[in-house]
Amino acid sequence: MKIIHTADWHLGRILNGKSLLEDQAYILGKFIEAMKVENPDVIVIAGDLYDTSYPNKDAIQLLEQTIDKLNLDMGIPLIMINGNHDGKERLNYGSKWFEKSQIYIRTELKDMNRPITFGNVDFYTMPFATINEMQYFFDDKAIETHQQALNKALASMHNVIDKHKVNIFVGHLTVQGGIRSESERPLTIGTVESVDEHLFNQFDRVMLGHLHHPFSIQSNFINYSGSLLQYSFSETKQPKGYKIVEIKDQKITDKFVPIKPLRQLEVIEGNYEDAIQERLDVKHKDNYLHFKLKHMSHVSDPMMHLKQIYPNTLALTNQTFDFNTSMHHENIEIQKLDDETIIEHFYNSITDEHLTNNQSKKIEKIMTALLEEGSK
Repeated sequence: MKIIHTADWHLGRILNGKSLLEDQAYILGKFIEAMKVENPDVIVIAGDLYDTSYPNKDAIQLLEQTIDKLNLDMGIPLIMINGNHDGKERLNYGSKWFEKSQIYIRTELKDMNRPITFGNVDFYTMPFATINEMQYFFDDKAIETHQQALNKALASMHNVIDKHKVNIFVGHLTVQGGIRSESERPLTIGTVESVDEHLFNQFDRVMLGHLHHPFSIQSNFINYSGSLLQYSFSETKQPKGYKIVEIKDQKITDKFVPIKPLRQLEVIEGNYEDAIQERLDVKHKDNYLHFKLKHMSHVSDPMMHLKQIYPNTLALTNQTFDFNTSMHHENIEIQKLDDETIIEHFYNSITDEHLTNNQSKKIEKIMTALLEEGSK
């Protein structure tokens, strides 16, 4: 059996005011083309199909078009669960009808003990649920952490697992030690959200969503697929794509397959003038860029100038002002210095440059005018 594992599509995502829907439509088109070649027996989407509980019309249409092509046109069965970004009711709409065409949308905890079976393989789904939802479902107020909630759920699954089959767990959660990034919304506030790897030992394979790095955890049987796109500038060095899990002769193997996006996210560091003169190393001008630049305090609206050259500049950080180092690291006795020298030292510590003769003359003129005004 060949299984495609993917997750964290985050359809409708907006990054620094920029809608990524065009990029998402492009990457899903590439994913569909890849599935024509892979010809899998089933596709598992482990949560966060949408970026919000109330996705806009365009995001909903993009998901519907993708599912139509994968399932109706290509005949590939799909297993989908909700993540912490998804609205359960919206994602679950029509799920009973869709099962007739082998689209299995699982958003309810009551289905966790009802495996989805393909041949000798059982898929156990655990959609994302809050601590309060888990307390209510199990009628147990003692559940206060995600680990306690998962313990309860896995104990319940243990009672129905057929050990003669290959058993796969599908969930949306954080395994302890997993690599985090800025774009992953916390699962909960005020309690530890990660769970121990050993809890899943009753399963032959675990397919997870939530963490966006495809190699978030080093494990022999637990996989994160990672997201299809880079969703924050902390993910610029993360590969993006999907996982192939193959079961053959009771042996399970997996591999990661990258997909090239329409645009990448890049963080560019250097001097403002070098950026404007296109002397910095930028992979592509149309990429989504975060510039971290020095020496631009003299520039009016530097973002506007950057966007004229790099139209998808989404962030600009002024690195001139670095207050992590001591401004007076030379231990100068400032009280003994004249005003002009103090200004010179301040300017040098901020810009790493010295005042020009013209700047010094202007400062001298201003200081003289202030002294004359104060003496009146």
